[in-house]
Amino acid sequence: MRERRVGTFTLGVVLLVFGVLFLLHMFFKGMEYYFIFELWPVILILLGGEVLYYALHQKQLQYKYDFAAIIIVMMLVVFALCMAGFDWMYQHFPDRYWFRI
Repeated sequence: MRERRVGTFTLGVVLLVFGVLFLLHMFFKGMEYYFIFELWPVILILLGGEVLYYALHQKQLQYKYDFAAIIIVMMLVVFALCMAGFDWMYQHFPDRYWFRI
């Protein structure tokens, strides 16, 4: 029986989508971080859809959860949100708050 790791597809899609969104933000300043932050439920929807698909339609496959991929997705999302927050603070606060000597 073949084995399929659930979570790897979601990891790939999340990396692709959020990477493109952050790249677009760099070139088009009209796309705000707030819009990107509001898309976090998409991760849960994709992961739930992947689990349901393999549970209902791929009965000949044995599947197990790829916890490493799920943890990596969550860590990357937190890292990206922190970096975006630092970028937002750097853009909205004057230099005198950042470079005190």
